[in-house]
Amino acid sequence: MEMSRLLGVIVGAFALWTGPDIAAAAGKYDGSATLVCVPTVVTECRVEGECRRVTAESVNLPQFFKVDVKAQKVHSEETGRASPFKSVEHVDGNLILQGAQSGRGWTMMISEETGKMSAAISSGAEGWIVFGTCMTP
Repeated sequence: MEMSRLLGVIVGAFALWTGPDIAAAAGKYDGSATLVCVPTVVTECRVEGECRRVTAESVNLPQFFKVDVKAQKVHSEETGRASPFKSVEHVDGNLILQGAQSGRGWTMMISEETGKMSAAISSGAEGWIVFGTCMTP
């Protein structure tokens, strides 16, 4: 399923608020080092207007994935899947990545200060919002 391939590596639009101790211990999240991200909350919406909270597992997201800004890809060693991105911006303390794959577009935002992450993935008939947190390995 194409959605599972894209969702399997993309997580990242508005963050899950984790405890400050986890984020503070991880350091800076500006993309200068590879980040490990964990998807925790996923909302799926259909063109008909129905939205529902789903588990990451139900949409085939891995337990964690890596964001490698230097290689310009989001990937999961667990699943072997990867999604490239072409746009990298630093805006108001946030690392913003954008890409497209398999007929879907996506945007991921990571707070450079806390590591809180969010992602929005869209297609013609459905979309997903994913919340999580990122840390340095």
